[in-house]
Amino acid sequence: MTKINFKKFGVYTSVSRTEKREMDVRESFADMVYKNVSGIKAHALALKIYESDGAREYTDEEVGLIRAVSEKLCVPGFIDGLNEQIHTKQE
Repeated sequence: MTKINFKKFGVYTSVSRTEKREMDVRESFADMVYKNVSGIKAHALALKIYESDGAREYTDEEVGLIRAVSEKLCVPGFIDGLNEQIHTKQE
């Protein structure tokens, strides 16, 4: 299980990764999952993200889906912020 906080999500604002902006990405990212991934598991994940209130645990399968969506649809600053949360929580 990995904890990810979509309510206080750090998005890097430059390639140097010296600055990042904390954002609430729950609705926007949940919409990406909801609109672009088929299946009941994606539906459940979208709702889980949207209804989260801070850091929440996600299964390895959910993290894999979150990564796949972010790598396909998100800017690099978001992907780096996600990877940072995933790696920090796993250590």
